[in-house]
Amino acid sequence: MEYYTTAKKYFDRYVSSFTESDISELIKQKRIHTNEVIVDGVKTINKLNFSDSFVDFTKIALLNHDVGRFLQAHVTKSFNDIELHKFCFDNHGELGKHILKSGLIYSQIPTTRYFDEPIFEIVNNHVTKVVDPKQLLILSSNLLKSQEAVEFFMYADEKIKQKVIDAITQVVQDVDRLDIYHQIIDGRWKPCKSDKKIDELVLNKFYNGEYLNIIELRKQGLWNSNVGELVRLSFINQIRLLSVAQIIKEENLLEKMRKKQTHSQVIEAFDFTIDKLNKLIKKSDGIII
Repeated sequence: MEYYTTAKKYFDRYVSSFTESDISELIKQKRIHTNEVIVDGVKTINKLNFSDSFVDFTKIALLNHDVGRFLQAHVTKSFNDIELHKFCFDNHGELGKHILKSGLIYSQIPTTRYFDEPIFEIVNNHVTKVVDPKQLLILSSNLLKSQEAVEFFMYADEKIKQKVIDAITQVVQDVDRLDIYHQIIDGRWKPCKSDKKIDELVLNKFYNGEYLNIIELRKQGLWNSNVGELVRLSFINQIRLLSVAQIIKEENLLEKMRKKQTHSQVIEAFDFTIDKLNKLIKKSDGIII
């Protein structure tokens, strides 16, 4: 049974309720982003040979991954998650889970409740969770190629369920990052340009493959738009699925973004990352890098 069509109908109805003119551009951006993430997500899971019912389930997770962004735009007039702290939410993933639990999921999926908790967890965790690569090995099995999703979430062992939820969370995270690259190439988003130097502390973290925490960098006074370029390049350290890495390489996304750069530190960082991506793909012997 396909659930996605109904879920999309009620998702669109929910999004259409945000009609204020001062946030219309934000709503439009996020609608396009959601659609693109679904397209790239389907490409990814088709390469992983998910069963039709797991494709359907994953599309619902992709559809809802940024559902919190629409109410966020309404109440804060921005997509800055720091603004959500005053409403007791750490990020838009937590807000999205709250929105779904408050009733939207029951309209989207009226005939089964076995998808609810997995969807809540994926939406909640897609912003910050670091998935253990061992959990992703479940994608190498025949499990998601042969199972019906509803029956799986009804009867599967809890540890196996968690591996599947984590694996689909990784799919959402990877294609979410992929679309940020697409946004820049397509001109949907134009990062600010700056002549400011990048602090050595930030450069060292970047070249050592450490996580660049935007909030902490801002607090430390280390943030500028060139640091933002490094944050986006560091997505390569967080992407785990070979199929997504291959899309980035095949579409020459990093090379196309590099051509837009003028700052020497940023250009060097692009060259480093392009070489790193090629090495990661070359050494991969399975579905993960």
